[in-house]
Amino acid sequence: MPFKEPVKKTLRAQWLGIQLRDLRVERGMTLQEAASYLRYDYSSLGRFERAELPFKHDDVVALLDLYGVFDAQDRARLRQLCTETWRSDQWDVDFSDAVYDSTFVDYLWLEENATEIRLFDAAMLHVLLQTRAYAEASVRLVEGPRVPSERVARFVDKRMERQRVVQEGRVRVSVVIDDAVLRRSFGDAGLLREQLVHLGRLARERDVEIRVLPPDANLRPRTFGAFTLFEMPDPYPEVAYLENLAGRFYLEAPRSQRFAHAYDQLCAAALDPAESLKLIAAMVGDRS
Repeated sequence: MPFKEPVKKTLRAQWLGIQLRDLRVERGMTLQEAASYLRYDYSSLGRFERAELPFKHDDVVALLDLYGVFDAQDRARLRQLCTETWRSDQWDVDFSDAVYDSTFVDYLWLEENATEIRLFDAAMLHVLLQTRAYAEASVRLVEGPRVPSERVARFVDKRMERQRVVQEGRVRVSVVIDDAVLRRSFGDAGLLREQLVHLGRLARERDVEIRVLPPDANLRPRTFGAFTLFEMPDPYPEVAYLENLAGRFYLEAPRSQRFAHAYDQLCAAALDPAESLKLIAAMVGDRS
């Protein structure tokens, strides 16, 4: 009997399919070749990779063997992901856990495929908005004074590479920035002035909407803490992301709606985009 409703495409199921498809492509194998190994027809394997059908655990193990994935950590991560493809609630990625590492969910994949990214910055500016100098200063602040220059340069280059999604107009960015973030310098007034000029340029020349949360705004929005909302194209769900010392947390719709509501409250408490740009321009003038 055919399904009356389509299979729910959780982000986990789709992320598993994407990773297994990428492994197949990296090995130079066609759908027909991989499907033949599993004794499926190629259309069935295609549906597995698109999350239209759930992968079976034994099939995942067989494909990992076929694709030459023998690293214990990689195998454990993908097998664990397969057992949890039914879940659509919290992703809990502990920084110290060997299985739930930073590749368990690919933040960069979300960033590159989102149709809109909504941000609330409460401590420092988001990577997508940073100048190179601001990025270098923030990396040194987070990594500590003894971080090697080569490591800093590598991190900064990656941040600049990520900004292509904004520079090429592939994603709309909406951001609420706490006023204090725009006044927080890393010891170099020129660096902060350059960063403020860059923000104004992004708002004028790119699909970036900036709202500033002024000092006299209602206290409640400031209690939310920084977070990111990814609006994804069909069939992917909206995803909320936040990060703290405990790890990284991902929440799919409908649980992401709490963050969407919080973002609406932030926008209501913040200056509108035109007023925000005037404030930023005034800050630039104060630093001339």
